[in-house]
Amino acid sequence: MSRRCKTTKASTAGCGDRLSALPDALLQHVLGFLEAGEAVRTCVLARRWRYLWRPIPRLRVTDVEAFQSAEKLNGFVDRLFLLRDAGSILDECELDLRGLLRLDDALVDLWIRRVLACHVRILRVHLYTNLPTNQGEPLVKLVDQPLLSQHLVRLELGGVYLEERFLDFSSCPALEGLKIADCVLSTDRISSPQSLKHLSIIGCQFLWRDIPTHIFAPSLITLQLRDCLSMIPVLGSMPLLETASVNLGHGYEEYCEYCDNGGLEVDECDCCMSEMYRDNDRILDFSVLLEGLSSATCLELITSREMIIFKRDLRCCPTFSRLRSLSLIDWCLVADLKILLHFLQHTPVLEKLTLQLCKEPKWGIKLKANNFMERSLAMRQLKIVEVKCHIIDDRVHRLTKILSSCSISLAEINIKKL
Repeated sequence: MSRRCKTTKASTAGCGDRLSALPDALLQHVLGFLEAGEAVRTCVLARRWRYLWRPIPRLRVTDVEAFQSAEKLNGFVDRLFLLRDAGSILDECELDLRGLLRLDDALVDLWIRRVLACHVRILRVHLYTNLPTNQGEPLVKLVDQPLLSQHLVRLELGGVYLEERFLDFSSCPALEGLKIADCVLSTDRISSPQSLKHLSIIGCQFLWRDIPTHIFAPSLITLQLRDCLSMIPVLGSMPLLETASVNLGHGYEEYCEYCDNGGLEVDECDCCMSEMYRDNDRILDFSVLLEGLSSATCLELITSREMIIFKRDLRCCPTFSRLRSLSLIDWCLVADLKILLHFLQHTPVLEKLTLQLCKEPKWGIKLKANNFMERSLAMRQLKIVEVKCHIIDDRVHRLTKILSSCSISLAEINIKKL
């Protein structure tokens, strides 16, 4: 044998099985990045690997195509939890079962609560991409009992039916982040612990019994409320709020001619919103959204032109004493700009204003002068105005002229065509 061959063989033998030389804890950490089925299959590699997967700190059940049916998935997940080492702690668990229908409600709920018993910190459960429209394919309905966990820090739920007691998260005192997407929320109240800092509700349908759903999250720092259906939820006080994005689209209320033409007087409006937002059989002139958002430093408000809740909220508009950056679309550019000017009077420290104009103004809108409101508006710290539009028309010229005259520190006005 040549000297080169002997050297190569000796070098290979000296390397040995480097993977087997790693400690169990490190191998289990690596296995946690695999899909659960792949992690379990490593048990056939060698005797040492036979039980190595059982205490892994991260579980990912995401490859639904490998199961082909809900029955096979149910059997796998049941055995997965049964064979895990008793007492082993889960740091993170993801159950992404989108693509499978006819899942067993009780089993899915049982899996979630088994995961919580493993002291999981991050839990993601996604069952459907969109709300089913076929009555024969309802969402998985989770048991209406609150989640109990001293360790859960982040929770994401998608494509499930949730009721009032489940949506009381006060028994999860470490919860900081909550994301709910494409769910049905059948409740009058969503409650969060003092620890919750980040809340996102996207594409959900709100169902309520006696009053519209109220959201109580007093320690929120960021809020995202987007593309939901049915009635708008009422936001409770959020004194620590910094960033909020509210995009309600076209899925909410009827058009109100009085409100949409800039009316701000309560007694003159007969739209259905007065009947729906009540308390103890007494119609309240209270804020649905704006009061809860009033502590934000960065705020985005996007609605359809038929949306009336924001305009009704302006009748008791709070002062946005910390708001530095504001983004609006042209729902407020009606009735001689009165609503826009009225809102801006409540933003004393605003520095950046972004206005996005729809392609065509609503029929009948006229942008005439409102000299009193223009003279009374003084935006001392406004520095930047961005106007996004499809065409540069009279609305754009009128807006820029008014805002230029109202601000003594305005440094730039940017007009961008969409």
